[in-house]
Amino acid sequence: MKKVKTSHKGRKCKFPHCSQILSIYNHSEYCYIHLGLVDFKKEARCAKIA
Repeated sequence: MKKVKTSHKGRKCKFPHCSQILSIYNHSEYCYIHLGLVDFKKEARCAKIA
């Protein structure tokens, strides 16, 4: 049986003022709600540079 990769228990979303506890199966630094916002801001910054 294959072992499932997990992250540390009790991690919090790194988005400012977010206190969401991340799942052990979420390997990102942000919760699902804020992950899209972080990616969107990064894409917008890259578009302005190009």
